[in-house]
Amino acid sequence: MGSRTGKSSSIKLSLALVAALVVAVPIAGAIEPDPTRPEYVAEVEPICKANTEANARILEGVKAQVQQGKLGPAGRRFIRAATALGKSVRQIAAVPKPSADAAKLEKWIRYLKQEKAYLQKIGKALKAGNKFQAQKYAVQLNRNNNRANNTVISFGFNHCRIDSSKFL
Repeated sequence: MGSRTGKSSSIKLSLALVAALVVAVPIAGAIEPDPTRPEYVAEVEPICKANTEANARILEGVKAQVQQGKLGPAGRRFIRAATALGKSVRQIAAVPKPSADAAKLEKWIRYLKQEKAYLQKIGKALKAGNKFQAQKYAVQLNRNNNRANNTVISFGFNHCRIDSSKFL
């Protein structure tokens, strides 16, 4: 009978440890300090810089391709740029946001996702040979980018500011 009591105590102890871990893990995550705005900017800027440099390489000379009527190759480059941006947006979305700025940053991230969608639409339109439709999407992209920049202007971003005029 003594071994049965020992097993019962072991089970109770195990359950108590599991319960303690279930409670402690969320508390440990909650103890993590809220990042400040400058800390957030410092973490996000390198992501934006890498994306800006990648898209500069991808889209270099794309304007000339469109003017020369090489719409298919130009379209593929816009689609590649959209893919690169999508990867960066996922990285940015994963960065912890300051609580006070969370809503503003979520709005900004939605604009970045929309930018990716417009780049894809431009690419698809160009691949289909529809330069006029691509121009319409480019206008919408510029409008979206201005909204994104205005949303986070107070953050003082350098590389996270969007300037699509270099490519369109």
